[in-house]
Amino acid sequence: MYKIAITGHTKGIGLAISELLSQKHKIRGYSKSNGNNVMRPAGIVKDVIEWDADIFINNAYAPEAQVRILYKLYEQWENKPKLIINMGATSSDSINNFTRYGYNKDWTPYVSDKARLDWASLQLSNIYIPGKCAVTLLKPGLVETESSPIGADWALTTQAVAKMAETIVNVYPNIQIRNLSFDAGNYV
Repeated sequence: MYKIAITGHTKGIGLAISELLSQKHKIRGYSKSNGNNVMRPAGIVKDVIEWDADIFINNAYAPEAQVRILYKLYEQWENKPKLIINMGATSSDSINNFTRYGYNKDWTPYVSDKARLDWASLQLSNIYIPGKCAVTLLKPGLVETESSPIGADWALTTQAVAKMAETIVNVYPNIQIRNLSFDAGNYV
């Protein structure tokens, strides 16, 4: 059983991950609803370290927050057998991923932040040494959540994304998955 800390655990993808992983692991969630704002990462990182979590799931999105949390936590965990899972998005691969769904809101800040998270995760995962901190990037395609740009009958469910996170947790520490990008097929 792992001690798993997760940001944004009260709705959407984070809720689905928390519910699934709590069946076998101890979960500690961080969200605005319990007084933890990811825009102020120092307190979250401090608590994750003091709780001695084994795994941190960097899920909650706020401008620039995920990259700051990643680097602050990695700095503390670099030489420890820990796992950081960053929740990216395939939208970082192309701004057209939103426009092709017919959604015209300016997603540039979101896409830019997710692209920075991609690079930070890649940078840190490429220096992995067994027995040290592992970094994984989980990049789902369109997921049916309240913040999704548009509904689609082929969108991933939050439960499908949770299963992918569970897969990463289940193979750790025997296999380090550096990047897992995926989209829905039919009715996932």
